[in-house]
Amino acid sequence: MDYNALIQNRRSARQFTNEKVTDAVCAELESYYRGGCQKLVPQISTELRFFGSQSRQALERAAGYNEFLVGAPQYLVLLSEKAEHLYENAGFMMEDLVLKLEDMGLGSCWLTFTDSKAIKDALGIDSPLEVAAVAAFGYPQKARKNMRFNVLSMTNVDMAAKRHYFDPKRPVGDMVFMDAWGETKGRDEYIGFYDDMLWEAFFAASMSPSYLNRQAYGFVIAGGEIVLVSRPDDYNTEIDGNLSLGVVMLHFAAAASAWAGQVTWKLGTDAKQIPLPEGYRVVASCSL
Repeated sequence: MDYNALIQNRRSARQFTNEKVTDAVCAELESYYRGGCQKLVPQISTELRFFGSQSRQALERAAGYNEFLVGAPQYLVLLSEKAEHLYENAGFMMEDLVLKLEDMGLGSCWLTFTDSKAIKDALGIDSPLEVAAVAAFGYPQKARKNMRFNVLSMTNVDMAAKRHYFDPKRPVGDMVFMDAWGETKGRDEYIGFYDDMLWEAFFAASMSPSYLNRQAYGFVIAGGEIVLVSRPDDYNTEIDGNLSLGVVMLHFAAAASAWAGQVTWKLGTDAKQIPLPEGYRVVASCSL
């Protein structure tokens, strides 16, 4: 897959046509999940389940997007064993599946949830595994002029008419720092500009979807390593926040791998540790 193109062209779908998603399409995605899907923590056991449009009513009170359930021909549920970094791994994997769907000509939308048991009860899932990620998918309707919301805070909501499902994203300059959080001296010279390879990897990261488009993370380049940092955000739940961290790691790694080879993230205490403001934390780091 051409990750750079898929990341830049994908738009989250909120409405789908009535065109049926065939068994062959689901089989192709299942085959990709089993053989090619990228994983952040390969040793975590996962399972992928498919559910048809008839599952919408059952899911109404259990999942959605900011409390709104998107009606779709198909729903994906990624199950995972309970393990450290299970949601970061699930975000990494589900975003790779979402980009595969884009490559197959389908649209998709991440759905939020807070209670694994509620999803399992609603869908009749009998498994010891936890619900780790949920997405709707199908053939998207052509985007019309829609109102889009940029939630800066609960008292500061920017609303604008958009002809496409463009989500507001933070620019590279607002999320990448050099040597210390907030420091920009020497950064531009290090990462380059448009069309430079490292800049493109950070641009792919800046295009990552996240809950309410909050993108509660950033990067510090320290000692030649790329350090992913989580910043405090009152609107992210632990699940949504960790899923978003997995997504941004997938975007960066997928774009960077085109020229740097396989990118492996070191997580948690294995990551490079750097001084940070209170409430911030190192999530992961990688070397290119």
